[in-house]
Amino acid sequence: MRWIIGDIHGMLRPLEALIAAIPRFDAQPTYYFVGDYVNRGKESKGVIEFILSLPNARFIRGNHDDVLDQVLHGTAYADNASHGNRFLAMQWFLDHGLLETLQSYGATMDMIGQAIINRTPSSLQPIIDLFPPAHRQFIHSLPVFLEDDDLFLIHGKWPLKQKSGPAKAMKGFGANDSMRQEILWGRFTDAELTKSQSWPKRGFFGHTPVPTYKGYEGTYKPIVSSKMVLLDTAAALSPSGRLSAYCADNDQLIQADPQGRLAHPA
Repeated sequence: MRWIIGDIHGMLRPLEALIAAIPRFDAQPTYYFVGDYVNRGKESKGVIEFILSLPNARFIRGNHDDVLDQVLHGTAYADNASHGNRFLAMQWFLDHGLLETLQSYGATMDMIGQAIINRTPSSLQPIIDLFPPAHRQFIHSLPVFLEDDDLFLIHGKWPLKQKSGPAKAMKGFGANDSMRQEILWGRFTDAELTKSQSWPKRGFFGHTPVPTYKGYEGTYKPIVSSKMVLLDTAAALSPSGRLSAYCADNDQLIQADPQGRLAHPA
């Protein structure tokens, strides 16, 4: 069966707990990930090392992964507030968990400071060299969606009025700048949670923490409807947060807390 796993954000312990627990309920699991493997938590390197070892796993890109790709390679899939400047992107996201990611790879404050001050490729290269080639390639090659006959995964948002999944909508012409932005950075509004979706199959999303929605404050379970499942249950944002694995084939939910303790089912 297919297990969709929410935003990890450098939280290795709950990820390991979920992957250890799922085979107790499913002898042949396939793992789908909605993006944001890095930043905020302290073990981004360990997370990427771990997921690269998983069999039967598929991945998409999150906005945090996209910013890291920009820092490492100079390009991003979607435009962001840095407008293509990898040093501005780095400085901006140090306050959003990138510092912990770089430190997990062994970067020192002096190395980071030199890159920010000098803003030259040579000052950034010592940090890039800390990332194993397989990790850099993983981040750089992440697609922005996955789609099966009955479901699709996008990190941020898919337009409610879009009558097809991403594969058909983007076929032949790719995505324009607005669509790229929405796929990685867009957030469903509170009102949109209760509106009908025109797309023909179930969509799974991350990016927006469930507790930020009105009426879901203090809630750390996915928001689930017939066509939409929101899976960012704030694993790295709160001691009460959870990392969620949701089975697309039988609607079973397994969660782990930030310490790696199985939280649901208890």
